[in-house]
Order: sequence, then C-alpha cells, then structure tokens
Amino acid sequence: MVTSPRTRVALSAACVTALALATPIVEASPASAADTITAADQPYFAYYHLDQARAKGYTGKGVTIALIDGPVDVSAPELSGATITDKSPCSVSASADSNSHGTALASLLVAQSYGVAPDATLLSYVNTDNTSQAGSNCKSTGGPLLTSNASLINHAINDGATIITNATSTTDHSDALKWAVARAMSQGIIITDAIGNEGRDETQNGLSRWSGVVGVSAVDINGTRATYSSWGQGVTTAAVGGPVTYRDYSSGSNVQTYGSSGSAPIVAGFLALARQKWPDATANQLLQLLVHTTVNTDGGWNQYTGYGLASPASMINTDPSQYPDENPLADKGGGTSPTPDEIRQYADGIVDPSEIIYDNSYTYRGLDETTLTSTNNPYPTHIGTSPRYHTK
Repeated sequence: MVTSPRTRVALSAACVTALALATPIVEASPASAADTITAADQPYFAYYHLDQARAKGYTGKGVTIALIDGPVDVSAPELSGATITDKSPCSVSASADSNSHGTALASLLVAQSYGVAPDATLLSYVNTDNTSQAGSNCKSTGGPLLTSNASLINHAINDGATIITNATSTTDHSDALKWAVARAMSQGIIITDAIGNEGRDETQNGLSRWSGVVGVSAVDINGTRATYSSWGQGVTTAAVGGPVTYRDYSSGSNVQTYGSSGSAPIVAGFLALARQKWPDATANQLLQLLVHTTVNTDGGWNQYTGYGLASPASMINTDPSQYPDENPLADKGGGTSPTPDEIRQYADGIVDPSEIIYDNSYTYRGLDETTLTSTNNPYPTHIGTSPRYHTK
C-alpha cells in the first residue's frame, strides 16, 4: 500500500500520500477526518467472508503480531478497543505520511470493525523511511541503527511476537539481517512481507528475498493479479491489495488506495486466525498450511502469485498436523539465505557474536576463545558447549 509500498513516497506534495499506489488514488465519499472507517468501506472484508470467521470466534485472540512500519495512531476511532502497544526501541521523527501508513496497516490487522484479527495483540515498531528521521537515541556505538530491519525483527521476537509483518522497502543484505531471519526460522516466528508496487522483478530486494519469509503480492477483489504488483522468486502467496480505505493524516480525509502493503498484513492476519484455531501446529506446519490451501488454478508455483491466493477459510478448516514439520520456504531457489546449515549454525550457537544484534536469546557456544574478551560480543559465552560438539 504505497505508490510503491516498498518505497514510501510522500503523496501529499510529491505524489499524494504515503499510501498512494501505482493506481490512481480515489477519495472516499464522503471524505472527512471525522468519518469512522467501517467494514463497509473495506471490500476485502466481504471478499474473505471475515464476518463468518468472527461469528465462529476466529479473531486472532491469544496471538501476538508485530508490525514494522510507521507510527500507529491509537486514538484513531477505528482502533478503539484494539490492543496495541508501541514497542519501538528508540524515537523516530515521522511524517504524516508515515503515520498514515502505519495506522492503516494496524487497522487492517486489529480494527474492531474490519481488522482481520481484531482480538490479536499488536506490537508496533517504528522504522524510518525517506520521509522520517531516526532520533539520536537510535544510534548505537559502532553498530547499526536501532531502526534497522535486523534490530526490529529481533526486538519483536524478544517481546514475544509470533508473527511479524513488514511492508516497507529494504535493500539490506547484511549478516545481521540474515541471522535475524535465521533466528525467526529457528524459533518458529513467521514473517510476512509486501513484495512491492513497482510492477517489476523484486527477486533481489526486500525481506521477501530471504528464506522463510512469506512474500506477498497483490490481487484485486476479483482475485486477478494487480498490474502494479511486483513479482519475483520471493513471492509465496497473494492477497487483496485494495481498494483499502485509510485515514490520511496529510489531508485530513479518508481516502482509498491499492498495494501489496495491505496484502502483507492481511496474510499475517490469516496466519493469526490459523494459529488461534490450530494452537498445537508448529510454525512450519502453518506455513505448509498456507501454501497447500491457496486458491490456485494450476496447483504449482509462479513468480507472480507464488503458490496462489491465500484462503483464510481453507486455513481454518484444514488440519495442519497432516503436513510435515518442515519449512516449505527454506529454499526459494537461486541460493537463497539463510540456508538450512546457517540456521543450524545459529541454533547451535556458533555464529560470530559480532554479526548478531539485539538478540536477547543468543549464547555463543563456539570454539573461538577471543570472543571471551571481545568488545563486540555482548552475549553470554560458553566456549565449546555447542550441541554439535556433543553428538552421540
């Protein structure tokens, strides 16, 4: 959901607003800041029959979702009654456009009227885009910003999130991000990511490029691939990208937009419903459930909609215990990382501590004794205790 949901562009002056997409923006009618957005304003709500899910008690209750995006205005009328906590590790001076974006995505998840998972607990983490600025307390000595993707993913896991959703652009290919994703895969945390709205191949860009991450492209309310949606090797599934009505903090009006920025949290919401319904399923089995229950005419994978259109009804009604406890996204082709061996390295505690940031669960158990005195090692260190050294 942004003229390029992967690159937030200020729509107000330059284009139209942070949520504007490749398609023209259409003002809602009537458009007023006083209007409360309802399910009637969100076509995806009826498309996915979310009223029926709610009637059966599937609301994401007991599930904690993390949103990495702009700030969330918890005073927005549509978010009244939602459980939202800002867990950002530092202060960010964010624009009105960034505020619009973050509030919109939070609403798609937990708005009491039209959120996919209205009873889920939402933790928000403010990152930076080209319209906002990180505060002085976001800088760490010799390390990456606290607002980096690796930092925010690790902070979200530290805080207990089991599903993380991201809809902003990144070209970060760092070791720190690789190990954050490896941690998520090792500890059963699912990440969804918007593939983008530039209508181009995004195989090398964004979180979707990483193994294990659920890359989400956009379709319209007829289930047809949206022409603005990007594609690539990282796409796992697709969901409705619009029209989505959101509160524009630049103009003071409610407007409509389209984009995969909306598709990614919608799929995160589906996973929350499935987690609530199937509490004993592993994260790997939930991912298996996602890719095996899609609406897909040919039954295969393609770079535009992945394994097909996500289906919340099928996910709720299909027991994931029939699927193996294996991550179906562990190898996206083309040498994607982290590899299964790298995930084992993380789990076994033999990754160089200097490459891991803000991870409160990591203990170094390798053989490098210099880590005992290294100023780049903030983690507990127990030399030679990795399980790989004590196999039967």
